[in-house]
Amino acid sequence: MFHPENENLIKRTVHGCVKSTSIISVSFLSVFCLFFISSKVLFAAPFSTETLAIFDSKLEIAAENIAEQVLGREKKVVIAVVDIFNYETQERDVKAELLEEQLSDLLFEKLPNQVVPYFEIVYLRLEWRSRFPEILHDPLTEDIAKLTNADWLLTGTYESIRGLLSVNLNLYELKSGDLLWQTVVGKQRIEENEQEEITPEEIATQEMEQTSSEPSTQKITQFHAPVLPSISRYPSFEQERSTQKKTELFSTPIPALPPPVEEEVQKIPHEMVLISEGEFLMGSDFGDEDELPDHLVFINSFYLDQHEVTNLDYSECLSCERGHGGFDTIDPQQPAVYVDWNNADAYCKTQNKRLPTEAEWEYAARAGSESEYSFGDNVSFLENYAWVETNTTDLGLWGARKVSSKIANQWGLFDLYGNVMEWVQNYYTQDYFISVRQPNNPKGPSLPLDENYPLRVVRGGAWGGLYGAGTPAGVRSAKRYAFTEWTRSFQIGFRCAMDVFKKIETN
Repeated sequence: MFHPENENLIKRTVHGCVKSTSIISVSFLSVFCLFFISSKVLFAAPFSTETLAIFDSKLEIAAENIAEQVLGREKKVVIAVVDIFNYETQERDVKAELLEEQLSDLLFEKLPNQVVPYFEIVYLRLEWRSRFPEILHDPLTEDIAKLTNADWLLTGTYESIRGLLSVNLNLYELKSGDLLWQTVVGKQRIEENEQEEITPEEIATQEMEQTSSEPSTQKITQFHAPVLPSISRYPSFEQERSTQKKTELFSTPIPALPPPVEEEVQKIPHEMVLISEGEFLMGSDFGDEDELPDHLVFINSFYLDQHEVTNLDYSECLSCERGHGGFDTIDPQQPAVYVDWNNADAYCKTQNKRLPTEAEWEYAARAGSESEYSFGDNVSFLENYAWVETNTTDLGLWGARKVSSKIANQWGLFDLYGNVMEWVQNYYTQDYFISVRQPNNPKGPSLPLDENYPLRVVRGGAWGGLYGAGTPAGVRSAKRYAFTEWTRSFQIGFRCAMDVFKKIETN
């Protein structure tokens, strides 16, 4: 159905495109205009204006609450509405796009100079795809939001079950990543003729959600999170964050290790874990500069040692050397330290293994999470999983502890955080921009930045010592360190990885 409001919007869009030809090429703008105009006409059919009108009053209340917070501030705040995902598919679809436009328009009416227009978001998506044609996935929410130069980001999910539509909205401050406000626009029947039985449990759930959407409950609440939460188009990440919001006493459940594909089912080497292939978000846009930008990476299946190489393990390599010094480890079950990169690499090769790549290490450390740590963002749980300053040096305990003496992460790996830092394969680079164009099993640069001073990446943080390695910030999944290949330190150990050899079928 073609509505008059669509015609007016098309006129405004075309007028804007024509005025912009001095800046952007005519051919690109033609594609943009065609895409935008076609979407407005075609998208009206599956999710009509009449359907969206059911939500007008409740979305209006949400917009008013946000506007009140903006207008009450001395500094001008600009808001961008980006990515209202389908909760079930974790993708943007027709309904999601129309909800984004609806929210943008409502906010624009109340804050005309402080809301990024919807058509500008559409344009930025097209521009991003033209700049990075080799990247097949859609731009991340944070990428688009930052291009708008907005201060606040409104995002969320919608869910449609048995004719009931609900929208979960989250408002963030982009610079700090703080969650400022959230609400659920209560479930509303959008298919009046649908007659399905609803269980008492579902009725109770609906009543709770509807209560939570009342204006009196929509208050700004500050959560001082160091990274931007709840902005993802991936089901496992969204599920993790959804669970975390509902939990106060326990850490966030993380998805279990993906099951291995059939061809990988073989005998797992002793004291190793099979890490099944998968995709994850590597790096952090809210960490140190060398963690930029966060980017999607695909990792093939591999094996990884359950724990760091111990003194007992290392003693089996007669040709391997190590140093000695302060805070040395002596116990057979303590991690081997004072081992430089070349000797760590040599040891792994004697075991028919290798050092893990930096991407493999972070994939294993995250264990399916997108948060600061594999168990979520709650630092109070860190001591359960790691030897860090607060449970070593602060208590008068110095040096690395025995391996596997803390809780393993959700994939069965010990001590990826703390105890000792760990060598990985990669040469160090100052950012990940090269890796963005190497999304599959990235191995980093083939040469060091300075051949006279070759830096290798070290991961995981330590029990204490220099560089803040024993602090909560120093053991984050995304945290990177760099040391010369010849460094031998009481803070540094390693673990080994192994390729998964696929079965060869013979006739």
